[in-house]
Amino acid sequence: MTAAQFRTVQQPLDPTAAVGEIALFDAGGNPLDLSGGGQKITSVKATALAAGTAPTATLANGVLTIGIPAGAKGAPGTAGVGVKSISLTKDTDGNITGGTVTKTDNSTTAITVTTA
Repeated sequence: MTAAQFRTVQQPLDPTAAVGEIALFDAGGNPLDLSGGGQKITSVKATALAAGTAPTATLANGVLTIGIPAGAKGAPGTAGVGVKSISLTKDTDGNITGGTVTKTDNSTTAITVTTA
């Protein structure tokens, strides 16, 4: 088993090709040479790591396993308010002139209707 660090190359990616580049480095920061008859990567596997841990990469039996740390968890957002009902008001000619929105927290908001 070869323990390795990995770094992604920061360059624009062609979305039509879906190809990226990964460079592998040993624990001392030296690039790994996989072309000289050593191990070859035959498949790649990604595993989730806990937030705050360092990324990992191992190469064993041709399988490159990359450990990717989770991002930091954000704070919970405030509860949302939805629409419970809408009632519309008509004038004597049947035209909609306004109305009221009742929200899921039972607050209400007037609906203003304007004509062009």
